[in-house]
Amino acid sequence: MAKVRGEGTIFKDKRGLWVAQVDLGHTPDGKRLRKRVTSKSRNEAIRKRRELLRAIEANTVTVGKIPTVEQWLNHWLKTIAPLRTRPTTLRGYESSIRQHLIPHLGKRRLDKLTTDDIRCMHTQMESADKSSSTIRHAHAVLSKSIKDAVREGKVGFNICDRMDRPKSRTEPRGAFSEAEANAVLTTAQGDGIHWYSRWLAALKLGARQGELLGLEWDRVDLQAGTIDLSWQLQEIPWQHGVKCGCKDLAKRAQTCPTRVPKVRPDFEIRPCYEGRWFTRPKTQAGVRLLPLPESLRVALLQLWQEGPRNEYGLVWATAEGTPLRANEDRTAWLELCKRAGVRPLTLHSARHTMVSLLLAEGVSPEVIRQIAGHSSILSTRNYMHVSLDQARSALGALG
Repeated sequence: MAKVRGEGTIFKDKRGLWVAQVDLGHTPDGKRLRKRVTSKSRNEAIRKRRELLRAIEANTVTVGKIPTVEQWLNHWLKTIAPLRTRPTTLRGYESSIRQHLIPHLGKRRLDKLTTDDIRCMHTQMESADKSSSTIRHAHAVLSKSIKDAVREGKVGFNICDRMDRPKSRTEPRGAFSEAEANAVLTTAQGDGIHWYSRWLAALKLGARQGELLGLEWDRVDLQAGTIDLSWQLQEIPWQHGVKCGCKDLAKRAQTCPTRVPKVRPDFEIRPCYEGRWFTRPKTQAGVRLLPLPESLRVALLQLWQEGPRNEYGLVWATAEGTPLRANEDRTAWLELCKRAGVRPLTLHSARHTMVSLLLAEGVSPEVIRQIAGHSSILSTRNYMHVSLDQARSALGALG
């Protein structure tokens, strides 16, 4: 809360207006910090001063120059969000800010932003055929940034808290039935041991895409039959190096001669290949040692014996020996689903499938949580899909 030095002074300015001024001390650079209210009437100026003092007491008034939405978002993106955000999440923030928030709201002063302004942005995004999840994400990023603006005294409240969040109409991810999963794997066998083992790992372990694309052979123990999922492969954007000498810092940082990955100082990474890095899982629960199902152990043993090595030590790589890109991996998966004659579910649905099949076998949700690497059982429940046969059997037990 700003510290008030007395109740301020009242005087007439050159325009003939009464000015009530409250002294709030000094800024960090030594300049006097004041708030003023004006009126044609001296009594009205005194009344406004009382309101100002009450607002300062309630910590709902801001001091100093109020930034525009664009100025604040750029500041937030550069100096606040990176300190607590993972690189992939930060990239999503940047996309929403550049493509949606700044074009629609950037010119508005932060303390003048209204719920009507934000609803107008939602409407314009809908008119531009943006998905409901994209609109919801943009709203969430705006709310996060203004929450920090409130904490730092730039505005008195978060305008996003005074309205409903936009609804998301995205369909929940599904899960393959056991028959569909078997059809996928039967088809994959015809593609060679490289791709067969890749999809077998996805369906049998339910590991995340980044965990498997970043899996290294030295974390696979074929003799003991275990696999160490303590790293994952992710693309991380670049930023200019300190005192890099680049004349135009607005240019893409990947051209900077002293570029560095855009991560917070405590973020643990290892270099892999062209902007792709080994990173730790999001939570400690994601670091896990899993037993290999026998079919997967046999497939990986065959891949080890037959497959070519690559300089990055990766289990799965391109024919040139470079890491597989996530989009290439997803494209190969969807093509496989088409050839197998099953629903074209996303690759992440393989993870849902593993959870659902374990549930059908009566495995404890807590055990499933640990296998999937979820931080809480609530996360695991979002992955559980009861099949129609299971539901029919359960209801049939009622007689």
